[in-house]
Amino acid sequence: MGYELNDFVADLRAALSQPTPEAAQLEAGAAALRRLLANPDALAPYQGALAQGRGPWLLYQDPDHGFIVTLLRKQRANSTPVHHHGEAWTLYGIFDGQEVVHRYDRHDAGRVGERPDVRLAADHVRGPGEVEIEPAFAIHNETTGAERDTIAIAVRGRDLSTIEQHWFDLDQGTVRVGRGSTATPVPAGPTP
Repeated sequence: MGYELNDFVADLRAALSQPTPEAAQLEAGAAALRRLLANPDALAPYQGALAQGRGPWLLYQDPDHGFIVTLLRKQRANSTPVHHHGEAWTLYGIFDGQEVVHRYDRHDAGRVGERPDVRLAADHVRGPGEVEIEPAFAIHNETTGAERDTIAIAVRGRDLSTIEQHWFDLDQGTVRVGRGSTATPVPAGPTP
């Protein structure tokens, strides 16, 4: 047996329990997620869910630390809107496919009603086995590769449906505020 979801959860819980800065906790969590992504059979139990839809599929929700582990399939040659996840940090790991994670900086004061000044700061190309660490309020979006869909594991510090996020329209100079999407529990049924 390789490194499985329950091993990752145990290691992330241990990392989040350490009396260290959050950045160190997330680095330890990212190392654990890379171990999970290295197991070619790690997502075998969830192929039925991926066949039913893109997700996000809820794999685990932690009762003590509040983090959630989700699985998603993102269509090839697509970009998400520019956004941040509020106070929720994210560990975003690629199982299959490729994405460019675009990171942005905000150069205005962030006042309500003010035109947001959000500028591209860096592009991080991520492939299988790689993890992007997104701290709370990190403005970003992702563009999937043209060759095939991306399969990813997104670990969020909080359930996104319980917190306010921001979506930025850079062309229009607007920002929309609202709650994130709810992850769907993995459907019961046989696995391949």
